[in-house]
Amino acid sequence: MSTIKMLTVAGARPQFVKVAVVSRYLRQNPGAHRIEEVLVHTGQHYDEMMSDVFFKELEIQPPRYSLDVGSGSPGQQLAKMMERLEGVIKEENPDVTLVYGDTNSTIAAALVSTHHNIPVVHVEAGERIYRRRDVPEEINRILTDHIASLNLTSTRRAGEYLQREGMADRRVRFVGDTMYELFVWARDNIDRLSNVTPASFGVEPGHYHIATIHRAENTKTQETLLQILNALDRADEPVVLPIHPRIANLIKKWDYAPTQNLKLIEPLGYLDFIRMLLDCSRVITDSGGVTRESFFARKPCIVPMDNSWWTEIAESGWAICVGTDPNRITNALNAFTPKNEYPENLFGDGHSAMHIVDEVTNFVEYHQKHVHWHKHGSYVDLPRSEETDFTYANYRKLITTLKDSGYTFAHFSDSKELLAKGTPYVLMRHDIDLDLDKAAAMARVEAELGIVSTYFFMVRNDFYNIFSKDGTTAINEVLKLGHRIGLHFDCAAYPDNFSTEEYAEACARESNMLADWFGQPVEIVSYHRPNEKVLSGDLNLSAPLPHTYEPHFTKEIAYCSDSMGKWRYGSPIDRDAFAEKKPLHILVHPIWWHEQPIAGYPALLRLVDGKAKQLEHDLAANCVVFRVGDRAEMKDS
Repeated sequence: MSTIKMLTVAGARPQFVKVAVVSRYLRQNPGAHRIEEVLVHTGQHYDEMMSDVFFKELEIQPPRYSLDVGSGSPGQQLAKMMERLEGVIKEENPDVTLVYGDTNSTIAAALVSTHHNIPVVHVEAGERIYRRRDVPEEINRILTDHIASLNLTSTRRAGEYLQREGMADRRVRFVGDTMYELFVWARDNIDRLSNVTPASFGVEPGHYHIATIHRAENTKTQETLLQILNALDRADEPVVLPIHPRIANLIKKWDYAPTQNLKLIEPLGYLDFIRMLLDCSRVITDSGGVTRESFFARKPCIVPMDNSWWTEIAESGWAICVGTDPNRITNALNAFTPKNEYPENLFGDGHSAMHIVDEVTNFVEYHQKHVHWHKHGSYVDLPRSEETDFTYANYRKLITTLKDSGYTFAHFSDSKELLAKGTPYVLMRHDIDLDLDKAAAMARVEAELGIVSTYFFMVRNDFYNIFSKDGTTAINEVLKLGHRIGLHFDCAAYPDNFSTEEYAEACARESNMLADWFGQPVEIVSYHRPNEKVLSGDLNLSAPLPHTYEPHFTKEIAYCSDSMGKWRYGSPIDRDAFAEKKPLHILVHPIWWHEQPIAGYPALLRLVDGKAKQLEHDLAANCVVFRVGDRAEMKDS
């Protein structure tokens, strides 16, 4: 089988850490995969302590391409990256591009690759804090997620976020966190690989904190950054802060120097940082990566932001978000202790690199030609757009045509008598499988036209509840408009081996419940998902009530149905029975009929969206915990 060429693009410290894990696995397990990795370093982080040191100490092979983009405004940096990456992609023509995390290098590589029809695989996809202002990382991650053909998540929560955004299941895979895998390796080899100890910085193991600060929201103004630094300076124990080059330039410009317990040091390599992390008391960081590393090291973590990407850690009690209030920061540094036992396995099984390689290989071999951009499948799977005439206007025309042709609209209980008289009549029936509101809408249309129908409702149903407040209201409206009710009996809700007598008993129970609740008699039964026993037409299945599959209603009378959004046997007025003025039994499902033309599949998608919205509303109405945002002022219903 042919080799898979994978272009890996990285440019910043958090990415080098992740690249190290996957690249090491590829080198150490050549017989377990067919991937040729082409590593590109964009140069987003170009300082030796933020870049080169990681390649050396983590044993990453030198990149085949170094783009030397350097610093600049976001627009300038992205433009340079994209221009230079385009040349690399044209030269290498990879099968797939692998990107990590949320940096400018990530989104630049994703954009260029997809414009050249190179599928993108995004590692550490799906994490969200639902903020955009002053959080460019969130924007980069979201855009990359939706560009990527395959999103590999570090947590299961991230996969849930992506699925709520409409992501197809096939595009989302949980692989675990590469940073956890690397951390385990580093922890087990730290004495051999690290060049520092706490004593190197004048502090004692267990009696200092370590900090990292670099987010735009914490550094955009002098006031914000200095109040954070001053809060660290006032801690009871020393706070060691490896200083980001951009922060170093700012405090030099402002002539800032700590006076108490804050120790500013040069940036640390990964292994040296992990050594200091393992021996510290607490961590304070606005870095998502360091938040996780602190969790892996089982250290309490203080996040000087309003919320954290890593909600699982915050929920576990091992990280606390304190914002930029200096008193909260200092108090947390002095006293914060997790209340819960340490939760295991939040970030996978420690074999993320193997899972990533497997998923990339599987994607290239089987799925890249038909990526599921829609949550239900690829474009070749989705129903094609097609004409439909199932509108209320056309329904009115149908009813009017029948009436003008001399048809009357009768109840099922009158059918045999009318048939004997030779009267042209219609038994109009509605099986309500999915949506009570659509039933009420159809009932209003028919009331305008002066006709009566029988609406068959289900007692056992996965999509609506006739006994709920809204369900009862909808059905009562149908009844007030002069229509009758029947029982829509779901065969699949009962055992396959049900006897005729058991069917009859179950129909009687459900019919009585329906009749008692609405104070209206149930005269007939229809069947949902009928089995062979039902299709045989056996009169005893619903005895003493009749059912709509009896020979009288299917053979003696012409039967028409709009099942699956199309006339199953042709439109009623195109049938020979209509031309001959013979009785008609018409089954109409209100779910297919709308004000404007809409085909069956998008109509059902609209139903799903409406049900989801209604569920959220009902949940908020019944549970204070869910009353957030626009629903914060809701009252109990």
